Amino acid sequence: MSIRNVIAILVTGCAVSACAYPFAASQDAPKDVKTNAAHLINPGTTIGLSVYGEDTMTGEFVVDHNGDLTLPMLGEIPAQGLTKLQLRNLIKSELKATNYISNPVVSLNILAPRPVYILGEVKNPGEYPYKPNMDIFEAISMAGGYTPRASRDDVLIGRRVANDKTKYNGEEDTLVLPGDSITVRERIF
Repeated sequence: MSIRNVIAILVTGCAVSACAYPFAASQDAPKDVKTNAAHLINPGTTIGLSVYGEDTMTGEFVVDHNGDLTLPMLGEIPAQGLTKLQLRNLIKSELKATNYISNPVVSLNILAPRPVYILGEVKNPGEYPYKPNMDIFEAISMAGGYTPRASRDDVLIGRRVANDKTKYNGEEDTLVLPGDSITVRERIF
């Protein structure tokens, strides 16, 4: 085999393996993320709702894939992109508008925020529950840790910012938010 063939095979192999994982992001993840800030409700969020005196409206409800929360007496309420307080106020105003309850007392809590998704070179890739103040190191630990092929310095975070999904470069101490996807890339050598 000639040296040209060997070089061509190596170049082709590197090009193919580079396609297996997404390219690095053009920006680093922000360090000033406030994990206790009011996060926006998105599909998959589980809501605990209580309306005083209305047992049919008390319970757990999940925001569907369209971003709607389906409630007895009200039907579909658009919940995606709202904070907990905004959704509570919207439900109160909708209940008043139906004239069924003149002064509704509504309590609303986020029971289960969206999960995080851990992919790539971890031992157990998959979907994991979000925990407040979780960083990338803790998330990777939940997924069983790094594989021997993992590049510990090459982690991507996919995060929804407004309505767009943005990719960031992350480090082990980068904070994770509900719904983030974390991809640990493979090291080249």
